Amino acid sequence: MEVKGIKFKLLNGQELKNGKASDKSYKSFAETLKDEVEKLNQVVKKAEFKAVEIASGKNDDILGAVVAATEAELAVKAAVQIRNKILQTYQTFVHMQV
Repeated sequence: MEVKGIKFKLLNGQELKNGKASDKSYKSFAETLKDEVEKLNQVVKKAEFKAVEIASGKNDDILGAVVAATEAELAVKAAVQIRNKILQTYQTFVHMQV
């Protein structure tokens, strides 16, 4: 779709034509959000699992546990910042005068 010389593209690079993607391989916002939250959950679970292994003595890879914990921390911080931006945008729309 083109509006005044601007082309709209989906995150996967497909161009929009008549308000729709050129094929049916795109995901909705809700599906994409669900997938990303699941990925975040997997990262956090991995970090928790490694921490439990270290605490119980089943594994002595402390560096791997620290790296997993740091990845989980950064992923959660990024998710919180994205959530804050979404809420800020929503509040902007709510307070917009029509």
